[in-house]
Amino acid sequence: MSPAEPRRPDPASPRAPAGDALGALLAALTLALGIALQVLACLLTLRSLPDPSAQWLSGLPVDAGAAAAAAEANTRVFALCLLVQLLAALFAATGSARLLPRRLRPVTWRGLLLLGFLDFAVPLGGILCTLGAFLLSRVLPANRASLAVNTVEEPEFAEYLIGSVSYGRGARLKAELRNAEASVDFRMTALLAMQSLPVRTVSPILQEMLADPLDDIRLLAYGSLESKEKALTQRITAERAVLDAPGGAARSGVERARSNKVLAELYGELIYQQLVTGDVYDNAISQAERYAEAALALIPEDAALWRLRGRLALLRRDLDAADAMLQRAIDFGFPRDRLLPYLAEAAYWRRDFPRVRSLLGAMDRHAVTPTLQAALDFWQPAAAGAPRV
Repeated sequence: MSPAEPRRPDPASPRAPAGDALGALLAALTLALGIALQVLACLLTLRSLPDPSAQWLSGLPVDAGAAAAAAEANTRVFALCLLVQLLAALFAATGSARLLPRRLRPVTWRGLLLLGFLDFAVPLGGILCTLGAFLLSRVLPANRASLAVNTVEEPEFAEYLIGSVSYGRGARLKAELRNAEASVDFRMTALLAMQSLPVRTVSPILQEMLADPLDDIRLLAYGSLESKEKALTQRITAERAVLDAPGGAARSGVERARSNKVLAELYGELIYQQLVTGDVYDNAISQAERYAEAALALIPEDAALWRLRGRLALLRRDLDAADAMLQRAIDFGFPRDRLLPYLAEAAYWRRDFPRVRSLLGAMDRHAVTPTLQAALDFWQPAAAGAPRV
């Protein structure tokens, strides 16, 4: 065996069991000595002289010399008892700590000090408690069941969402508004408070409220939807008036491209905020497509417009056109990571699930929004448990 090789203990060597047996024997003798000293301390207390303090307090005649002698003798006995009890606690704590099972032994001097204090403060009772714990540890089975405890990761702070995120998305307000058993004033207050939330979040709920049995709720929901739609419609009307004004054909291509792009984005906003339904929804898609196409005829390198057309194609379920237009947006410089969810959606509608998993797996998990994070965890379960930096 080389000098660098660690020496391995011989399994058949009887030294370890013999050492344990010797240590247990010494611990038992030490504990017995501690018990004997505590018994001695109790016997010493019996040698104390009667205290005449009670007689003196009750007004009975007391010999002053006898009282002083009794007090001096009792003080010496008390000090001797404390000293013997201190030694007994030291021996008892040391011996009982060695006899305890390894999992119950005090591992630091503080634990040993606590055990010694118990033996000192409660003569014989402290030792009985220690021995009782020892016997219970021998009789009762050890609880070795492993609990399914998982490490919970710290929540991530999405700094880029500051100023745009609505914390909680008004879940409490939605629950209050949908509670038909609540009072009218309570629901009206919840409906008014929802005006501060993003339009896309509250529009589906406001449309549900159009079928509410209460007239006040229906009217307020209708007024909220109409005001939001009217704000966009007025901007569309003003921009179309500029585009269709006499002499508009003489405007420069940059100005006409800007007007067409603004109109396409405004119609797209109507769709995104879910302010239109039915035939009006279909008309908004066609109008947004029309103006986006007109703008791209003048500025074909605008990646944002290609992205908008790709999203519109997805809404029409024209999947081939959606893939082609989204790819054009990437070619013209639009960040590919931001378009991967739309490409994955097109693959999902084709039922091409391996491509969905591949596209979502290519996304940077640290740059997605919390809403999209749940979709990534579903399609990439192996990566969901990976630690995030």
